[in-house]
Amino acid sequence: MIIAIVAGFALAFALLGGLSIGFSAPALALLSVAGALFGAIAAPEIEPRAFRRPVLWQIGFAVAGCLLVAALLGADAEGYGLAVALGLILGFFAPSWIKHLTLP
Repeated sequence: MIIAIVAGFALAFALLGGLSIGFSAPALALLSVAGALFGAIAAPEIEPRAFRRPVLWQIGFAVAGCLLVAALLGADAEGYGLAVALGLILGFFAPSWIKHLTLP
């Protein structure tokens, strides 16, 4: 179940992100990794007993995903700072917003 959700996010990021930045192989690879990172944020909500510290997991993957998106967009130092801040917020509040997603 977790693998399907992570793969679904990777596919969605690759397809939708490819429309805006192009469908080159490196771009698709980075977009897929970013999607997988964001999909991994939902893992502790799906299988809560498998994680000792789910908030740290969610914050870590949210920050990593946001930093990868900042790199894809060619952000400067302020962009990376904003990516870290958004990742911290997304990860910390993940239990609140994930329950509103329709997962397979």
